[in-house]
Amino acid sequence: MGKEEMIREIGEIVAKLGYECVHAALTTEPGRGAAVRVFIDSLGGINIRDCEVVSKAVNRYLDGSDPPELNGRYYLEVSSPGLERPLFTPADYVRFNGKEARIKTLELIDGRKVHVGIIGQSDETSVTLLTGEGPRVVPFGLVARATLVFRGLEPREPKRKSGSKKRKVDKDGEHEEEH
Repeated sequence: MGKEEMIREIGEIVAKLGYECVHAALTTEPGRGAAVRVFIDSLGGINIRDCEVVSKAVNRYLDGSDPPELNGRYYLEVSSPGLERPLFTPADYVRFNGKEARIKTLELIDGRKVHVGIIGQSDETSVTLLTGEGPRVVPFGLVARATLVFRGLEPREPKRKSGSKKRKVDKDGEHEEEH
């Protein structure tokens, strides 16, 4: 069994359980050995119970098939992609067209390695981000990491207590009180 077949099988297991397999990957981590990472999603979101269900099923599959790539030992991580969902495939860019993304590239593009903008046109080879400086074409071959950008928890201006006075300084340096 090859790495690609193992990843495909994991995707099928996740789908049979009723979840979307956002991404599955096998990596090697120094000091830990083989790591199998699986990101799952569903319309209602993902909770710990969902991760447990998928983890048990994937563990049964990996233990039963004993893939040589794992050398009998592996670390399995099943999680939600989170609010700042990673983008892995050209299909992800099509799916999230119109959403804000942050892409880190392996090389400079227009003098930058980090690009933030709205996902525009994309095809099998690149995506166009609509940035504050204008459109920027990013070839998928140069993408080191890409995620959606979540907005909504930015700090707000502190609220004033009702009845409190706001002091203003006029052009002569005199203080005025505003009610």
